[in-house]
Amino acid sequence: FGVPAGDKRFAASRLPVWVDLDDRIMYGVPDVAGRGFKAGDDTRGDRFDPTTDHREPTTENIARTKSYVARRFPALRDAPLLESRVCQYANSPDGHLVIDRVPGADNVWIVGGGSGHAFKLGPSLGEYVAGKVVHGGMVEPMFSIERQRGQRRSTQWGLKNGER
Repeated sequence: FGVPAGDKRFAASRLPVWVDLDDRIMYGVPDVAGRGFKAGDDTRGDRFDPTTDHREPTTENIARTKSYVARRFPALRDAPLLESRVCQYANSPDGHLVIDRVPGADNVWIVGGGSGHAFKLGPSLGEYVAGKVVHGGMVEPMFSIERQRGQRRSTQWGLKNGER
């Protein structure tokens, strides 16, 4: 979204990256280098096939995001939409990363299950796994492969409806 000319409230020096864990998971990035204010809906959606599904934002999603921005950031109520994109990524059924040894192959690890989120956490994940490889020890139960058995898809980030 375009920010009002000269309005520094939405600049990176004044506004942090933010996330709102409400009924929908909304997040945003301040205006960096004059590119505009980013607002996104990170709520878990329908299954998506990146090969065959349509990769354009829906009219409904754009309207929902505009409505959220108008409510949460009133000064941007009439802000022009500069661009919109769809960003699909893989996620585990419960929303948590998978960081574990492959059963039956203790020298092989799976580190992922969160695609874009795992990428952003790469240095920390590398340090965590390197420590387990060098020093041994059990992985955190919330990251285990076994927890996935029988799992049904839940809401994003492992939160159930109504949890914070």
